[in-house]
Amino acid sequence: MRITRLTSLTETQFFGCISAFVDSLSGELNSAIAALRSLESKSKGEAFAFEMALDKHRYGASIVLDRWGTLVDAFGPHLPFPRAMALLETTPLRMRSAEAVLTATNHLIDSAEDYNPALVEAAAMAFQTVGGIFGGERAAAETDGKLGPMLPEDYLAARRMFLEDLGQR
Repeated sequence: MRITRLTSLTETQFFGCISAFVDSLSGELNSAIAALRSLESKSKGEAFAFEMALDKHRYGASIVLDRWGTLVDAFGPHLPFPRAMALLETTPLRMRSAEAVLTATNHLIDSAEDYNPALVEAAAMAFQTVGGIFGGERAAAETDGKLGPMLPEDYLAARRMFLEDLGQR
């Protein structure tokens, strides 16, 4: 990831990355849920395009988590910002929790014979749970987002860079 080649991150840059992470993870999870809903009550292989979309987004969420973990591992121990510390202290546990939920959900989807309504609801709830695990990051991004056009260029540049890194998957 290009962003991890920086020698350090400012608080503003770190929160720009949080914004990109939250938006990307939410996008992947919501897209996976939409694809699942399109597959409801269908047999495996019956709607191949939706199955491909589901796979792209459920594994895309795993990639976003992996990239966020890489950034936090690289910079987390070196960020002395009080606002970031509250999130960083619990990030490893929350990352493991989110990865465990995604792994179990993917196993459930893969082992099912069809996309019955119970499977779709269970998987959708699991994807929503993963998003909820990062509620602190979402709250921080929403708070910063209220600044709109007044966001500092450092914030926007770091956000762009993290998004570009995600695009390199």
